[in-house]
Amino acid sequence: MIKKKYNTINDFLEDASFKNWALQNNGTDINFWEFWIENNPDKKALVNKAKDLVLGISFDKNLVGKEKVAFEWKKLEAKIQAKKEKPKRKVRFLKQFSAAASILLLISVAFYFINSNSKIMHKTDYGEILTIKLQDGSDVTLNSNSSLSYYKNESRKVWLSGEAFFQVDKKVATNAKFWVLTDDLSVEVYGTSFNVNTKKKKTGVFLEEGNIWLKLKNGADKKMIPGNYISYSAAKDKILEDKNIFNATIKTSWKNGSLLFENLSLEEAMEKIEEAYGFSIIFKDEQSKNTLITGAVPITNIDICIKAIEKSVDVLIIKKDNSLIISKK
Repeated sequence: MIKKKYNTINDFLEDASFKNWALQNNGTDINFWEFWIENNPDKKALVNKAKDLVLGISFDKNLVGKEKVAFEWKKLEAKIQAKKEKPKRKVRFLKQFSAAASILLLISVAFYFINSNSKIMHKTDYGEILTIKLQDGSDVTLNSNSSLSYYKNESRKVWLSGEAFFQVDKKVATNAKFWVLTDDLSVEVYGTSFNVNTKKKKTGVFLEEGNIWLKLKNGADKKMIPGNYISYSAAKDKILEDKNIFNATIKTSWKNGSLLFENLSLEEAMEKIEEAYGFSIIFKDEQSKNTLITGAVPITNIDICIKAIEKSVDVLIIKKDNSLIISKK
């Protein structure tokens, strides 16, 4: 997240996202820096110089001679004089030019509004984690099999399907709100860190720091404080869980590439594996299903994940087609 001030060319050159913008390498960084430049017009000269250095561009300042200037000026005077002798043609030309310019202006304005209101979407596959920098400076980590969308000119209002961890940049000057919308509820914040999970036909919100408000689909409001976890289902129209979690990593470890289990049944643990990798889970016996597991497994490599679980709880896991078949050794 960008928090430092940019007062020198080196400040820009040391920022990886700025280089991505200059080289047009990353869509998220491009959108972010276009927004930043638009809102910091006094830094435009510095931005252009820094961009030139990134691209390896240098300019030769060749002065035009006085004789050349005088020659071109005489040519221009001659053209002006010639047009004065044909006023009707000039008027007709100007009318045509004016009409063409008006059409071009209308097209440009229409393109601007269509482009500025276009919706941007980020999606992840199973086993994939994506880090996103929004135009307002906020950071989002998107979990596997999830999507995040927002309008180009309004990145402080996002729609989430799946799971994401948010680090919202607080706007002290404007006190602008940040919204996360799901099928069950909306999350209202100013600047804080929290996790939202919309899987299993419900929305679970865990607040790591700061304060947030939940607006449930049934119209009720819930204020959360750090450590709170609330799960709500609009389909069932009720709060499923409302508790405090003292070990925050249980809900947020996935953003660092691992799933943390703390005295969970293997059945509950495998539900999380199913969400992360998309495999159907099949238990061959009840004993394996109720075995307790504590530890961490990687979220981006299914083969290592399987071996870690097998070693931890002494079970056999066979990967067949789109299923994981589990039995006691």
